[in-house]
Amino acid sequence: MDWTSLIGPAVVAAGIAGIVSVITLVMNRATTLKTHSQRLAFDREQAERKVRADIALAEKKLALDRELAAWRRRTEFAEEVLTDFYQAQDVIMGARSPGIFESEGKTRPRGNHETEDETRKLDAYFAITERLSSKQEFFAQLHARRYRFMAYFGTEAAKPYGDLHQIYAEIVVSVRMLLETYRQREFGSLPDDRRRWEAVIWDIGPDDPIRARLGRIIEAIEATCGPVIREIAQ
Repeated sequence: MDWTSLIGPAVVAAGIAGIVSVITLVMNRATTLKTHSQRLAFDREQAERKVRADIALAEKKLALDRELAAWRRRTEFAEEVLTDFYQAQDVIMGARSPGIFESEGKTRPRGNHETEDETRKLDAYFAITERLSSKQEFFAQLHARRYRFMAYFGTEAAKPYGDLHQIYAEIVVSVRMLLETYRQREFGSLPDDRRRWEAVIWDIGPDDPIRARLGRIIEAIEATCGPVIREIAQ
């Protein structure tokens, strides 16, 4: 047998096999690189999605936290306002009590030639002013909240502030007018006005007009603040 005739085809076959192996290796490597590249791209895309999702979640949480904080401030403010008006009602009704203590009314400047009866009467009028003046800081704080209240609930909802101030002013003015016209009463001066002023400064019971007006003020402020406060219990 001629071995040389067999070596030639074997070498060719080996060469072809080597070439095929190289080609296969190159193709496998290319495939591996492509797969790796695709994997990296996928991982990068997933990472970017997670980052975007985390940012969106953080922004949403921040917005919710801000909304919750604003809601809490609004609720707490509504509680403060409603408490203010309840207290104002008690202060005004307490100040309008017809009975006075011996020490009340003494800061009133005395007029010349006052009798004891006149002094007691005039001190009883002036005691109303003294009682309200002792709560001046409270009323100043109450009315200082008016503009913040308007910002939360609107201008129309703030009407009880004006109504309350009007009652306060009517009482103070009525006391002043009763003091200034007292000496003219014997001559029949302004009898109807004096009765009206006394009805303003003194609590006359269930039919008291000031009591009724204060009740309507409380109802109005409750209608605004009550629903806000009740939200926290739901």
